[in-house]
Amino acid sequence: ETAKALDEKTAELCTELKAQGIEPCLAIVRVGEKEADLAYERGVLKRAEKTGIRTKVFALPEDCAESSLLNEIKKLNEDREVHGILLFRPLPKHLDESKIMNSILPEKDADGVTDASAVGVYTGREIGYPPCTPDAVMKILEHSGYETKGRRAVIVGRSLVVGKPLAMMLLKKDATVTVCHTKTMDLASVTKEADIV
Repeated sequence: ETAKALDEKTAELCTELKAQGIEPCLAIVRVGEKEADLAYERGVLKRAEKTGIRTKVFALPEDCAESSLLNEIKKLNEDREVHGILLFRPLPKHLDESKIMNSILPEKDADGVTDASAVGVYTGREIGYPPCTPDAVMKILEHSGYETKGRRAVIVGRSLVVGKPLAMMLLKKDATVTVCHTKTMDLASVTKEADIV
């Protein structure tokens, strides 16, 4: 239900932008031909087409040089017709994933993977974008009308891509947040105290 509502809202926004002469465009950057990446790519392309977002796919060989990938991202950063960049990860081991992720401009960081986007999440400032999974959680809570203010939220997991950013996003919405992890004692009793898990 939430995904359908977001698709409808995205389609409306795309129509409005197109009326202003702006065609929203997402660049997908993929290294190699992993089946999981290809399946994810098909899903992204299908959803983008349904909502009116133009896509460009940039596929590099598995053994590409780091400089080639960085050059491709640089060109996409400079391309005024590209509004977002989605880099498929994990990258092959010979590539410096952190360096490559952070070469994406925060304002084009569609997946919320850059350090600058993390700064935005952790400081509450409008820099880049949050990672997709915690952003989806917040959208589901918002769409369902669930009030987070003053509620006790327990997050199980402290990863940089889900648990920690979600904690910051819930704090920004005035929830009282507890983060649990593999060393948490008596996880069951902690989660029983939560309004949101």
